[in-house]
Order: sequence, then structure tokens, then C-alpha cells
Amino acid sequence: MKGKFHLDSVLKAGVVILTLLTGALCYLNIQVDKTLSSTREEMVESVLKRYEMGLAAARGMLLSEAGDPLRERLEADAALRERLRRLLSYFTTEEVEHLFLITKDGKGHLRFLLDAERDPSQRALFMQRFEPLSPVWEEVFQSAESRMIRHTKDDRLWVTIALPVVENGRVAAVLGEDLSALIHSDIQGRFSKIRKIALGIILVMAALLLFGYFQIYVYFRGRKKSFIDPLTGAYNRQFFYEVLARLDYTRFKIIIFDIDHFKKVNDTYGHDVGDRVLSMVKSRVAEQLRETDYLVRIGGEEFLIFLRARDDEEVKSIAERIRQAVASEPFVVGDKALTITISLGINTDLNKVANIDEAIQAADEYLYCAKRNGRNRVCFNGSVVSGP
Repeated sequence: MKGKFHLDSVLKAGVVILTLLTGALCYLNIQVDKTLSSTREEMVESVLKRYEMGLAAARGMLLSEAGDPLRERLEADAALRERLRRLLSYFTTEEVEHLFLITKDGKGHLRFLLDAERDPSQRALFMQRFEPLSPVWEEVFQSAESRMIRHTKDDRLWVTIALPVVENGRVAAVLGEDLSALIHSDIQGRFSKIRKIALGIILVMAALLLFGYFQIYVYFRGRKKSFIDPLTGAYNRQFFYEVLARLDYTRFKIIIFDIDHFKKVNDTYGHDVGDRVLSMVKSRVAEQLRETDYLVRIGGEEFLIFLRARDDEEVKSIAERIRQAVASEPFVVGDKALTITISLGINTDLNKVANIDEAIQAADEYLYCAKRNGRNRVCFNGSVVSGP
């Protein structure tokens, strides 16, 4: 028997399925990353929009309180400056590092009008020089459009929002807000936790898949072992009844054989020698079979061969090759050289029987035909077709 037990295909299919599922989990992991990244960016934009709207509200309150012209009013009224500074301070939180209002002097230099810094010692004075680190401020004065600056080199700051304060069609001042890096860290931290949870779920799913496949593998390997005759390595009766008997037996041809005078071998040389002979006969027979054939030990010295459907002449030829392979050379067991022969019966007409047992019974009758006609022969449909 060269044929591999078909449950090996199940194990191979399991490896393929496991590989596909692993690929699917990797794909899922990538999609989760993409989704989380997209959602994180949407959340970032939403947070920035919220702070921009809050800053716009502060700008509206400044204009409402100060009136026109803003710079001149602030220059002339220190109390107004303090009142507006306090008004701006209501918009400062732990997430807002700085909130300030700047303008341009006659020479084009940027200067503070208001600074809502909570620490008085760090607070800029009225008309103190503002040193820009980005050309964005000038762009806002020129375009009268809001801008956002994302900080990549400052660990404390995340984004600066700049809103123009327009009077009579020109930008009189710019309201600036520095957002703390803590906001971004908080967003990143939340999504990092979600990512870890998602990854944990994926890893658990992968572990369960691996464990499930391992259980299937152990089960089928155990099943395969239970189907093998431990003495000869051929399939056993359990395999025949649980697997072969459930197949479409009409697609097969049946050869049944047993070892001639095997009882005499056991009685003369002992069961250990008899067991070695059984194993060696099985090996010689298996060498004559194909991957798709099945060799089953059904009891004692009797074996059953299931061949894939072929024409009758080819089956006879295979049976004769098997007979010759066994009889051609002595079996050497220790210091003993034993001449062993087998008798074979063939049944190729399985369409005329009601079940597999009847098919085997017919083949068994042909086996006894071979024995009645001198043993070491092949009998087909009640007639000897080959022999020594």
C-alpha cells in the first residue's frame, strides 16, 4: 500500500485554512489600523474645530466690549485692557498654553495688545515686541484668513490657531491661541488603548484558531493511528468499516489474498517469525500498489486490496505481479530463509452486489477457488487466471 490515508488531506487542508485565516486576521489588523487612524484624524479635526470656534467666540466678545477702533481704545484705556485680558483668561484652560492678541506697529513689527497668561511674571506687557517663529502671522495679516500652525519641535505645544480681527475691511489685530501638546497626547493615548484592545482581540482570535487547529490535528492524527495495524503498517478492520465501507465501493476493484500454509509457519518457527513474515509480505505487496490504492489487513494472514476502477485485465495483471513479488524470493528471518506464497481472489463486478460485504464475500469465494486449485494462484470469477 503506497496510498496515504486520506485524512492527511484533511490536515493539509487545515494548514491551508489556518494560513488563509491568519492572512485574514492580518488584513483585519491592517483595516483596524486604517480605521483607527482615520477616526483619530477626524477626532483631531473635530477638536481643532471646537477650539477654533471657541476662539472665534472670544474674538466676538472682544470686539463687542472694546468697539472700534480696537488698538486706539486699548492704548487710551488701561482699565479696558485689564477687563479684556480677564475676559480672555476665561478661555484659558490647562489645554490652552497661551492666549493673546497682537497687532502691527508703524514699522511693521508685531506687538502684544493683550496677553491672558495666568502667571503675571510671564505675562507680556502692552505693546511689547512679539517675536514670531513662523511667517503664518504675517500671512494672516495679509490674507485676513485664519491659520493653524502644527508644532513638531516643541514638546509643550501642539497647535497654534491664529484668527484675524478685522476692522473696516482691514486686519487690525490677530488673536492667537497656543494649544498644549497634552491634548494631542490624550487623543493618542485613547486610540492607543483602543488599538491595544483590538490587537488583543485579534491575538486571542489567532490563538483560538491555532489551538483549534492543534486540537483537530491531534484528533485526526490519533484517528489515523487507530486505523493502522501496528504489526504490519497496513490499514485495519476499523479503517475498513469506518472509512472504506462509506465510500462508493462500485468505483473500486477488490483483491483479497492470504498467506498459504501460514499456520504451519507459526507452528514450525514460532509466532515471532510469523509476525515478521506478515510484515514483510505486506511490504512486498505495498510496493506493487499506487497512491490511490488501499491495503487492509482484515484478520490473521488475510488482506484486502481496494484498487481504483480499472479494466479487468489490468486488475489481473496487478494481482499476478503481487503473487510473483511474494513468491519470487525467499523471506529471510534471522538465519531462516522461508519460501512464502499467497493465493488471491479478484472481484471486479461490484455493481451486481447489494453492499460491500457481499462484494468481499464474492472475492473470498474466488480466493478459496485459488486455494482449491493448488494455492499460489490468482482466481477471477471462479476461474484460475494465473499461477506458477
